Amino acid sequence: MPNNLISSIQPHPHLVVLDLFGTLVEYHHAMRGALAAAFQAHGERVDLDLAGMAVGYPGVQGIHRILRWLHPHEQPHAESARSIHELAVKECCRMVAYSSSIQPANGVVRLCELLSHAGVKVAATTTLDAAVVKALLRRLGWDEHPPFSTLVLAEEVERPTPGPDLILECMRRTGVWDVHRVAKVACNVIGLADAKRLGCGWNVLVDCGTLTTDQIAALAPTAILDQVSELAQVWTFPAATDTALEDEIARILHRSSRDGVS
Repeated sequence: MPNNLISSIQPHPHLVVLDLFGTLVEYHHAMRGALAAAFQAHGERVDLDLAGMAVGYPGVQGIHRILRWLHPHEQPHAESARSIHELAVKECCRMVAYSSSIQPANGVVRLCELLSHAGVKVAATTTLDAAVVKALLRRLGWDEHPPFSTLVLAEEVERPTPGPDLILECMRRTGVWDVHRVAKVACNVIGLADAKRLGCGWNVLVDCGTLTTDQIAALAPTAILDQVSELAQVWTFPAATDTALEDEIARILHRSSRDGVS
């Protein structure tokens, strides 16, 4: 159940921005495994927890983070970082294409439908390489029928996460200009850092069990959810007009008037 739910008195957002991996798509350590395998191919001993340090960072930034942790007194070698990144991209492409653990998050497609039906724009962002994203969307059938209205890649903007440009580009594409009416949803620290700096109206954490209590407290999320489908319970939306019901009532009234029934 959602923890620390937002008061229904507050207005609902006009735009909900979801991280592609971790909120829209469940990965169950697959991405960490791909990163760990890439490091191990270079002779570096990296477990899943350490590999998690790179998740959410664009390009080689995450690779540099791990290399600096492994070798704190050395400057990461640019060629080594690039090579590890390329291996990680290849392994990620293979995993998203064939791993059964990578699936749409439970209830997320229905959630996006509900938000869209309520007039809320739904956007996705990702720091994954374009080749990985392409393979993932094709695997899920989202290359032709995505549950979101737009997807922004880190390589498409100048200042990606932890910079603000992924969210700002989502706002530009969807025509939402008030940052206070934007909600960002993510499952890691870096995924909410940009929203916190930008001043988004809502910073929603999907708690996948990888963050410590101190990390969550430092994030100070607006709401904490166990799974992304619970986002539907966070805000109260105006009841949508049932056009089919209205049409049926109109037909009944028309028949009654035609038949002289009062």
